[in-house]
Amino acid sequence: MERSIKSIFIILLLVMFSGCVGPPVRTYEGNKLPKSEVAVIKGWYVFYLLGVKDMYIYRIDDGYPEATKVEVLPGRHELVIKDERGASLIYGGGSSRCAREAFNFEAGHEYKIKYLYKGIFEEGVKIIDVTTGAMIFSQPWSECGSGI
Repeated sequence: MERSIKSIFIILLLVMFSGCVGPPVRTYEGNKLPKSEVAVIKGWYVFYLLGVKDMYIYRIDDGYPEATKVEVLPGRHELVIKDERGASLIYGGGSSRCAREAFNFEAGHEYKIKYLYKGIFEEGVKIIDVTTGAMIFSQPWSECGSGI
């Protein structure tokens, strides 16, 4: 009995973290380009015992990758970031917030989406250029409307 409980627990952990690893979603066509020729944007998600919370790339330009890790060609792209909380005992019913802006992404750079805090409260979203350490964007959350 104890062995089967351990096995079930290990399987659940593997399923929960399987989305954390793996290849990024490519937003360009053709063969995979080297990292020096693309920009990588990373969001994140976490599974709680009683729910899930994630901040991901909902839209880039006219595409909807809905992914936590994407590759884009260098240049200016409109990005929609979505923060969702799944229904849980902690957060109640599910909810979502969005941020929308256009950025100039540089080849060979990695960008990380993070929460913008005011004290201990999540006020909005920010994007850090991990390659240079610069914050390239910060914005309070807004509601996800039909135009997003």
